[in-house]
Amino acid sequence: MPSPWHREHLSGGLLDARRWLNRPLARRRTPSRAPNLAVHDDIQRVLLTEEQILEGIERVASEITGAYRGTKFTVVSILKGSCVFASDLIRRIPVPLELAFVSASSYREGTESGDLDLNFFPTDKEIRGRRLILVDDILDTGRTMNALVKAFKARGASDVRSCVFLDKPERRAVDYRADFRCFEVEDLFVVGYGLDYAGEYRNLPYVGALRPEIYDTTVAEGDQSTVAEGDQRVQKAQTTKS
Repeated sequence: MPSPWHREHLSGGLLDARRWLNRPLARRRTPSRAPNLAVHDDIQRVLLTEEQILEGIERVASEITGAYRGTKFTVVSILKGSCVFASDLIRRIPVPLELAFVSASSYREGTESGDLDLNFFPTDKEIRGRRLILVDDILDTGRTMNALVKAFKARGASDVRSCVFLDKPERRAVDYRADFRCFEVEDLFVVGYGLDYAGEYRNLPYVGALRPEIYDTTVAEGDQSTVAEGDQRVQKAQTTKS
């Protein structure tokens, strides 16, 4: 039986805004809420329900299965944002595969934009001569995914493709298109199903648009240093301020 919250908000209604009355607008780095208030209260509207998400994953998993059936390949999950999506995706691909992880952080100070600090990078044995699918939560500017594809090819991968949960083509800064994608979304600040803001909201079972009053007063310039694709915080804050 759907909860009262789901009956109201999955049908397109807006959330109760009473808790924002008299809310101080001092800038801070993490969302602040009373212990008894759920993260659902920070969502302006639901964009993708659980049912829609699973339907999209089933479709993409079928496409990947058809493309890679009979070959050896490795799914590389880009941390942290893609962990939820990647885990649901691979369980719907009924052919042998291997799983690896990579973490990429964009340098924000002292170097050119686009330089990456890579962690948990698979070993050469896991890369050389292998077919890889890089899985990420969101394709935004395209810079990080483009750089990762080049990095894996330079390490000897025979073929590198990409699969993204969400795609924001309006935000693209480089000429890059994902090989597989579940959904295209408008240029909103989205959270849930692995996507975060200040480390929170990854556990939401749906994708929702975050209330503007959450992010437009809490992001300090220069604070963010995580992956450009999975981290909308810097880009969205700059858009809001400009």
